[in-house]
Amino acid sequence: MPKTVDVSLGGYGWKVMSFAEGIDRNILNKIYNCLTAYLTWHSKVFVIRFDISLYDSPSNNKTIEKVIRCITSKQKKHYKSKVAYGWVREINSTDIKCHYHGFILLDGQKVRHSKTTFDIAMHARSLVIDTNIHFPKNCGYMIQPKDLTSIQAALYRLSYLAKNATKHSKPLGTKGFQFSRIKTKPISELTE
Repeated sequence: MPKTVDVSLGGYGWKVMSFAEGIDRNILNKIYNCLTAYLTWHSKVFVIRFDISLYDSPSNNKTIEKVIRCITSKQKKHYKSKVAYGWVREINSTDIKCHYHGFILLDGQKVRHSKTTFDIAMHARSLVIDTNIHFPKNCGYMIQPKDLTSIQAALYRLSYLAKNATKHSKPLGTKGFQFSRIKTKPISELTE
């Protein structure tokens, strides 16, 4: 298990994974901002971590974008709720194939487990060739806005996406990550 390091995000101290090559604070901030913005819209949020590997290494991210679009559109339709996501692109030094680590955020009042997401992801895999989708062990986290322990557990797991290692070999002009652009719920709506 990786060592931990303390970081400050949003005025709070959090424990995140520590890696020999360091952590990308820009990616970590985007993860935190996506997570906390989504939390302002829901009293519970279900976080699901996943990995997607490709059988080749394209110079663009069209494959991951197709998979994410398929998964999120079906999730929105199934749960009748907004879906947020994030992914990072990586290439191992021992392998020339790229892979992605990602997450999906769902309304925790409507979702209790990752089975529906797993089924939707397997359907997406059948539609988008040359992909393999993997859900790591214990990939789901239920979090609540005022339960810092639940947020800490999910943030720690998602901090793996921010490691610097394996992110240096992307083609010029290709994005190394993408996160939903979800805005924080306006304060006037939070107090209603």
